[in-house]
Amino acid sequence: MSFNEAFPSVLIKKKNINSLIDFCIENKIDFAVKSKSNDDFDVEFLINDTKKAIALGMCLKELKLELKGLQVTTVAAIKATKKASATKDTLSINENVFDTNNESSLAFEDALQFELGTSN
Repeated sequence: MSFNEAFPSVLIKKKNINSLIDFCIENKIDFAVKSKSNDDFDVEFLINDTKKAIALGMCLKELKLELKGLQVTTVAAIKATKKASATKDTLSINENVFDTNNESSLAFEDALQFELGTSN
């Protein structure tokens, strides 16, 4: 396996490499290790299965490691875009529901109208 940015990889310290390699062997995840320095190693993963990807992600989170070589969107960025779009939608809904210029018009044109002043 050659090192390529298309595959997810992680930079790991020497003290954590044993647990990561054991995890990869146990779960049959293909990997390659390249030495960066005496204490740092670059581990690249070849993942073809969604379950393996999720398990690897959980393992990396437990070891407090982050993947490099992938476009990973943080949770904070996702929450920020959801809040911005939610406030924009709320403003546009509030502007369209009520017509303040014509007091006698109903919010819904097709609504049934009843005359309360007449009795049978």
